[in-house]
Formats: sequence, structure tokens, C-alpha cells
Amino acid sequence: MTVFQRQLILTILLAGVAGFVGVWVGVNRLDASLYPPAQPLRAAVDELSRRGLTGLSAQQKQQINAIDQRYAHTRTVLRAHIAEANVELSNALAEEMGFGPAVEKSIDDLESQVGELQRQTVLYVLSLRAVLTPPQQAIFDQKVVAALMTDTR
Repeated sequence: MTVFQRQLILTILLAGVAGFVGVWVGVNRLDASLYPPAQPLRAAVDELSRRGLTGLSAQQKQQINAIDQRYAHTRTVLRAHIAEANVELSNALAEEMGFGPAVEKSIDDLESQVGELQRQTVLYVLSLRAVLTPPQQAIFDQKVVAALMTDTR
């Protein structure tokens, strides 16, 4: 390995670490009141199911809580898989320094995990909707569509 190649690898790794640290600081250390987060779909659905829909029965609330708990667990697991896939992609890029087979496989794995998270989120929304009465569903549908139109994440 030439000196240039070693320096290139070191530069890419340092840039990756610096980017990761920057994102981590931005997410965990900056004053959140300065940058209010966009309301993700799950938060909008949660707010709607808890406060935005009138007339939820005790049984509906219980079913919604059970659905929420299942989805929260699933989402946590999938986000961990996405983080692992990002690390694998970084390692593949560092090793191949190009769009080789390992990078392509890592991208496919990452896309698969992100797609599964999206699929589970849609199933979560549909599961919540199934618990509601038709008038509640109409309100729920309007709010979900509005959240999807404004959600930037």
C-alpha cells in the first residue's frame, strides 16, 4: 500500500468519524428548543389516538396501548439493524474505496432494513385504524394524510 493510499484511507475514516460526531452532538447536545423537531408520523398518530379522537372507549385505549408497545419494540429493533447496516456500509467503503460487491451488498442490506421499518410503520398505522369506529377512522385518516404530507423524515 502506498503512502497516498494510506493517507486517503485515513482521511476518509477521519471524515466519517467527524461526521458521526457532528451528528451525535447535533442530536444529543444542542438545545432542542432552538430547533423544534418536525412531528414524525408516529408522534402525530400517538397524539391523535390519545387526544385528537374523542370518544375512545376503554377497550380501544387498551388495544391502542398494546399496538403502541409492539410497534415501539419493533421500531427499536429495526433502528438497531439500520445502525448496524450503516456501520457495515462504512466498513465496506473503507475497504473497497469504490462501488464494489461489498459496498453494493451493504447498500442492499441497508435499503432492506429501512424498507422494513417503513412497512412496519404502515402496518402500525393500519392496526390503529382498525381499532377505530368509522367516524373516528375518518378523522384519523385526515390527520395521518396531513402528517405524511408534512413529515420530512
